[in-house]
Amino acid sequence: MPPSPRRADAARNRQRLLTAADTVLNGHGAGASLDEIARVAGVGNATLYRHFPTRGRLIEAVYEQRITELCDKARELTVAPDPGTALTAWLRAVAAHVATSRLLREAFLADHPGPAGVEPPQAAAWHEALFDAAAPLLARAQDAEAVRPDIDIAELLMFLTAATQAAPQRADRALEVLMEGVLPRPVLPRPGAGTSG
Repeated sequence: MPPSPRRADAARNRQRLLTAADTVLNGHGAGASLDEIARVAGVGNATLYRHFPTRGRLIEAVYEQRITELCDKARELTVAPDPGTALTAWLRAVAAHVATSRLLREAFLADHPGPAGVEPPQAAAWHEALFDAAAPLLARAQDAEAVRPDIDIAELLMFLTAATQAAPQRADRALEVLMEGVLPRPVLPRPGAGTSG
């Protein structure tokens, strides 16, 4: 049975709010105005608060949507014919996310203060979801010998995130250099091997 007009309208409003919040939060960070988000979404403040009673809930929902999209993309790419190209395509999407979410990330962390160096529980859960979704993608690339076998998905994402955060405007270059570093390397003979004494 199709959703009722009221439910469908509520779903559209929620999606408009998430899209607007993504734009406004990434433009203004922790100082973003909820009134501005409602205005950009084309809805009233009451509609915003009906869907997202607090700023924190709205920020989490925006981040959750981004993580869900990345996880869905990873699963879609696990059936792509070229495992190496599929992994690179997914990592490019991750790099784009990191490069375009600096202020969103700051807004999230400002709303979730905690001990230095300790991830908020929700952020840890998002990372775990990304690892779970992308591990098969990396495994296929490794089985196809498109990526060196001695790297795991957590390391790969750590390197990519660090490089992209350092220079978000050069995310494509960061990915290019990273992929060169994870290509399989020929096994070189040990010094002195094969020589007679």
